[in-house]
Amino acid sequence: MRNTYSIILCMLPLFAFAQEAYQMKGNSEDVEVNFLLSYYDQDGDNAAVTGGIGTEELQDYASLLVVNIPLDSIQSLNLSLGADLYSSASTDNIDNIVSSSSSSDMRKYTNIGYARKNLKKGETYGARIGFSLEYDYISINGGLTWTKEWNEGNSELSLNAQAFIDSWDLIYPIEIRSEVTGTIASSNRSSYNLQATYSKVINKRLQMSISGEAIYMDGLLSTPFHRVYFADQTRPDIERLPDTRLKIPVGIRANYFPFDNLIVRSYYRFYWDDFGINAHTMSIETPIKIGTTFTLYPFYRYHTQTAADYFAPFKVHTTAEQFYTSDYDLSALSSHKIGLGFGFSPLYGITRVKMPFSKKAWVMDKLQVRTAYYSRSTGLNSFLVSLDLGFKIKGKK
Repeated sequence: MRNTYSIILCMLPLFAFAQEAYQMKGNSEDVEVNFLLSYYDQDGDNAAVTGGIGTEELQDYASLLVVNIPLDSIQSLNLSLGADLYSSASTDNIDNIVSSSSSSDMRKYTNIGYARKNLKKGETYGARIGFSLEYDYISINGGLTWTKEWNEGNSELSLNAQAFIDSWDLIYPIEIRSEVTGTIASSNRSSYNLQATYSKVINKRLQMSISGEAIYMDGLLSTPFHRVYFADQTRPDIERLPDTRLKIPVGIRANYFPFDNLIVRSYYRFYWDDFGINAHTMSIETPIKIGTTFTLYPFYRYHTQTAADYFAPFKVHTTAEQFYTSDYDLSALSSHKIGLGFGFSPLYGITRVKMPFSKKAWVMDKLQVRTAYYSRSTGLNSFLVSLDLGFKIKGKK
C-alpha cells in the first residue's frame, strides 16, 4: 500500500510538467458569500464515555459563514467563521450527573486564507491559518497549497500541506479521577497532512481525479474521559492508545455526463492505518437538472471497515493489555448513508438589491437544502438536514 502511494506521488508531477502552460483566468470581481445552517440528530447504545454501552444520543446545531473576497485579478482572501452548539447525553455521563456542565457545549472556529495566481504559469499559491475552541481543547492550524493548471485548464495538479496543533484539558471520569490523574504524559496532540490530487477532463462527458494522502498524528490520541471496563477487574480505566498514528487514504473520483441534464458523480476510497483499520468507502450522487433553475441531488454512500487492533466491547479487554478502547468508531462496522438534496439557482439570481452609493448589487443566487439518513451496523442511527444560501456582491458588469 505504501509503495503504491509513493508511486502515485512520484508520477503526478511528471504529468504536470509534461504539458505547456497556458494563460489561466483571473479572479472574478464578485464577492461570494455562503451561509450554511444544519441540524444533526443521532442515537445509539454504544457510548465510549460509558465503556461501549449506554446512550449515544446527541443533537448538534451548526452554522458557518464563508466569504471569498477578490482583492484584484490575481489575489483573494477567504474567511470562514463557524459555531456548533451541541447537546450530548453520553458526555453528560463523565460526572454521572444528569444535565452536568459537560452535557452541552459550543465549538467555535475560524479560518483565514490568502491565494495568489500566476496567470502566465497557470499556478496558484495559497496559505491559511485558523483556530478552533471547545470546553476541553483548543486547536491551532495552518496550511499551504499549490495548484498548477495546464492543457487549457483541462488538467490540474494540487498539493496541500496542513498542520494541526491541539491542546486538551484533561478531564477524567469522576469515579477514577484521583487515581488516573498524572498517568498521561502529555495533553498535546499534533497532526500533519500531505495531500496530492491530479484531475483531468478526459472528454466532454467524463472528468476524473485521483488523490492520495498521508496523515501523521503524534501525542494524546486517546480521549481521557472515555471509560474501558475489563473482564478481570471491576474498576474501569481510561481509554489508552498509542501516541502515534499513520493514516493513508487513496481515492478516485469520476464525474460522467450522460445527458445535458444529468451528472453521475462516483467516488471510491481505500483507507489504511497502523492501528489495524482497513476501510473501503463508495459513494454515488446523481444531480438531475429540472428546467433551468431546479436541481435534485439524490446520493448514497457505503462504508465498511475492520476493527482497530486495540478495540474490544464492554468487559472484554483484560488488564494485561497495554492499549485498549471500547469506542465503536474503531470497531468493525459497515454503514449506509442515503439522502436527497434540492437546489434552486435561477440564471439572474433569486433576489437582487442594488447597494446604495455604489454600482454593485447584492444578489442571492443559490438556495440548497439537503437531508440524509445514516445507519451503522453497530446500532447508531442519525439524521441530518442542512440549508445553504449563496450570495454574491456583483461587480460593475
